[in-house]
Amino acid sequence: MIKALKYIILLILAAAIAFFGWQLYRYLQHPEEIEVLPSKPGDVKEMARLCSMEIYNEVSVLDTVNSKVIFAVQKQSGSISFDMENLQVDDSGDTVKIVLPREIVDIYESNEKNAWEVIDTKAIGPMAFLRNNKFTTAEENRVKSKIKAKAISRLYSNGTVKQARKDAVENLTRLMEGIYRKPVLVSDPTPNGSPK
Repeated sequence: MIKALKYIILLILAAAIAFFGWQLYRYLQHPEEIEVLPSKPGDVKEMARLCSMEIYNEVSVLDTVNSKVIFAVQKQSGSISFDMENLQVDDSGDTVKIVLPREIVDIYESNEKNAWEVIDTKAIGPMAFLRNNKFTTAEENRVKSKIKAKAISRLYSNGTVKQARKDAVENLTRLMEGIYRKPVLVSDPTPNGSPK
């Protein structure tokens, strides 16, 4: 019995050595070909933006649609950025002169968990007790479109856009001085921003 077991182990060992030897032979005869593809840039427009401020907001929402009231909380994220392709640059003199373009304000519902939380909904008006209190998806989307417009308006009124433009002037000055290796003057024709 022990003799038979020794032969089986030797047979398995010989098969394993033969298998690995065959794989080594195939690899040395036909090495794997590596295909190199040219790289493709992602969204070039996104890369050509100078982002001066990231935004995170949590806003309470109270609105009426189709004789129904909704109270909810929305978490928002976004940014205030500047399109570098639209920079007006004059580098003909001793000082590089740059005009800061219009800001791009992006606000979205955050993608984190519970970014949109409905606290309560209620039908109002005559015979309200007979109607459904729930908001449809279309009604919620109408509310959300108003929230975005209000949030952007608030960024202008509370000075957030003004601060972002100020930061952009400072960041752009440092960046361009490093590129041009001479003094840079960044002017801002609309320091408070230019809402649409």
